[in-house]
Amino acid sequence: MEVLPVSWFYRPVNPMANIRVVLVRQMYGGNLGAICRAMKNMGLSELVMVSPNPDLDFYEAQKYALHADDILENRRQVDSVEEAVADCAIVAATTGLKGLYRSHTKTPREIAPRLLESAQTNKVALVFGPENHGLSNEEMQVATHLVTIPSTDAYSSLNLAQAVMVCCYELYVASQQYAPPQEFHPEASIAMRERLFTMWREMLLDIKFCDEVKLDHMMMGFRRIFGRGYLSEADVKILMGLARQASWAGKGGGEKEG
Repeated sequence: MEVLPVSWFYRPVNPMANIRVVLVRQMYGGNLGAICRAMKNMGLSELVMVSPNPDLDFYEAQKYALHADDILENRRQVDSVEEAVADCAIVAATTGLKGLYRSHTKTPREIAPRLLESAQTNKVALVFGPENHGLSNEEMQVATHLVTIPSTDAYSSLNLAQAVMVCCYELYVASQQYAPPQEFHPEASIAMRERLFTMWREMLLDIKFCDEVKLDHMMMGFRRIFGRGYLSEADVKILMGLARQASWAGKGGGEKEG
């Protein structure tokens, strides 16, 4: 009998697919569209709305959603927070207010690993209140965690779409799905760097940038400059070309004979 590999049975779960954004009593179409766009930017797709404003401008939402219109079109609408999160293991409710029942909050960066851990096997919800005053104490009763976005005391209330973006961004970063671009060219070797410094010594004299007395001091400065960051082989070749051309010009290259 053929033995199937373990990978045939196991399918890795993308925890971001199990994270739901819940909007309670959403008021403005522009914010709704911007939220859809923020979700798509950060790899989230499930949107549930609880009793949105009946006059909410969905045409405006479509304009702001742009290429995230699929999230807007696939949204679900329910009548209560309890219904929106009934199948979730963790419910993180956002709040910008202080008080006895809101004192044990975490930042989006602190809570993100816990949400992703649960989302490996469970549904998880991020709940946001309406633009004018946020979630009520009653609406937050089903929350297992409270989240507050750090902001200045001068104006601590964030725009709803921006708050959603901050939370979604921290989740995406914590998910480690983003791979920064890698340097294409290999780093220059010490031997190659020394050839560069030899050419620069000659160039500095040829263009009369400094005299022999100050040359060693000047080269130490250039060594520090070039040693502060990643110096690729391609970078060194450009700097060598610069030195070669500058030396040629400093020696009178290209001048017409009179």
